[in-house]
Amino acid sequence: MNKQVNLSTQQNSDWALFLPAVSSFFISGLGKQREGEKYFPDERIPQGFNGDVECLNFLNSSKGLYTYKWGLYSAGHANLDTTVDDHAESIIRKRESGTFMLGDSGGFQILKCQWPADWKDPNCPRAMKKRQEVLRWMDTYMDYGMRLDIPSQSLTTYHIKDKKTGKSVHGIKTIKDAIKATHINNEYFIKNRNGNCKFLNVMQGRNHKQSDDWYQEMKKYCDPNIYPDNHFNGWAFGGQNKIDIHLMLKRLVHIIYDGLLVPGKHDLLHCLGTSIMEYAVLFTDIQRAVRKYHNPNFMITFDELIKQLSFVQPPPDCNFIHSICLPYHLALLYSCCYAFRIFSPDYQRLVIDHFHASRYALLCGCCCD
Repeated sequence: MNKQVNLSTQQNSDWALFLPAVSSFFISGLGKQREGEKYFPDERIPQGFNGDVECLNFLNSSKGLYTYKWGLYSAGHANLDTTVDDHAESIIRKRESGTFMLGDSGGFQILKCQWPADWKDPNCPRAMKKRQEVLRWMDTYMDYGMRLDIPSQSLTTYHIKDKKTGKSVHGIKTIKDAIKATHINNEYFIKNRNGNCKFLNVMQGRNHKQSDDWYQEMKKYCDPNIYPDNHFNGWAFGGQNKIDIHLMLKRLVHIIYDGLLVPGKHDLLHCLGTSIMEYAVLFTDIQRAVRKYHNPNFMITFDELIKQLSFVQPPPDCNFIHSICLPYHLALLYSCCYAFRIFSPDYQRLVIDHFHASRYALLCGCCCD
């Protein structure tokens, strides 16, 4: 067996935190094998594994060839039935104590028309069923989770018809529809969460105007004065918010001055599907500024889109399991871990200079227009 690589110890607590998006394809075979199913034939398991593919479970600190205690898993890829013991979900459901898992709500599945329902109708039974399943799954297995938002990009798939009804698969035609549907989901989560999972208030919007409107509509769900016992516990940036640094900083300024980035109440900001190394530097600089001037517990996390790639194209006779041995997101993780060492201070400063000076100064607690 090769020497274990502990990636958790290489994560500096001062850095923004990368969360590899765990693929159900990757974990299902490992989960079945660890639960006693003969999922992988012996001849397809490398000799160095000693017949135990659990060494590919990076959430297992004792057996993993490479270990990393943080991750993200989407409700859109999970078995949401918490009443059954699903071996394919074992890696997530039975992960060891001390690991951290952020749950994505599955809003992307609504955008991609995979969860058909009239989401803007509070009485739609299909929407209610999925709403209940996602919340129950989050509260059972996740440390933090996104509340079920309707991505603003859903407007681009409104034209796709449901084969059963002949109507739009999700019914979201305008940004107002997306906001209305998200309000319905938020109210359900607020009223029915059991407190086991901390929830993030997801910000959407395809441009600055939509993003501003979305924030004004949704910010109340993080307000302890309005929801003293069950307010949401942080923020997630989707849509334009996660890639437009000007907009991101402006939004953070609004959140801070609205009193919605309180230590112990709103400590986490997640940027959805953002994994460019330059952004890791930017997120770290923002995290340091917020910790210094506003919330010492503040953390920014970001994730990589779900995919599995091998480092090289395996030959035709290659053991199949070799090609999934190190998923692409862990290769990216190495890059993010070392980004701050690779980039020179001058280069980091060049990246930071993309910030609008006035917004950055305001974020850091200075007074400016």
